[in-house]
Amino acid sequence: ADVVVTDRLGPVGVLDELPASVQVIDVGKVPGHHRFTQAQIGDLLVEHAQRGRNVVRLKGGDPFVYGRGGEEVIACRNAGVPVTVVPGVSSALAAPAAAGIPLTHRGVVGSVLVMNGQDGFSNAALSGLREATCTVVVLMGVGVLGDLTTAALTAGVDPALPAAIIENGTLPTQRVTHATLATLAAAAAERGVKAPAVI
Repeated sequence: ADVVVTDRLGPVGVLDELPASVQVIDVGKVPGHHRFTQAQIGDLLVEHAQRGRNVVRLKGGDPFVYGRGGEEVIACRNAGVPVTVVPGVSSALAAPAAAGIPLTHRGVVGSVLVMNGQDGFSNAALSGLREATCTVVVLMGVGVLGDLTTAALTAGVDPALPAAIIENGTLPTQRVTHATLATLAAAAAERGVKAPAVI
């Protein structure tokens, strides 16, 4: 790589192994603060590639699961920049597995729905939770956890439904909070749960 464009949630430890000649550009977004818009990130990738530089877009997890990778690929392809995507493993799958929580289990639950917490529950998610036929995995939901649990309870989901929050999944700092749907928000507040976390 000549240029590495990175996020705060990517595997940033590898940046220390790069030669000093590699330009590292941090475009990481934090809740409520974006130094670069998504359009600017796309423009940055294209600009460096069109200057003949080998550009790596370093992201954590699967860039196509709430990672905006699709938008970045489109920006590059629209500008005639060839792209190779190296698949990753989404935190939606990795964090529960690292915490010992199966998302499906024969005879118990046979489907999984991954959602963005900021968008709130879809009818499909609520139906799956009410009927206990679906494990719902929530990304980017820590800040709206109270709203999510209230919405689920109001929609008739069992208050005793097992729930968990995995902070820093797969990392040495991983921490798991187990609770029920009815007690999850209070348990998270008591333990000081912080993003990044998978619910």
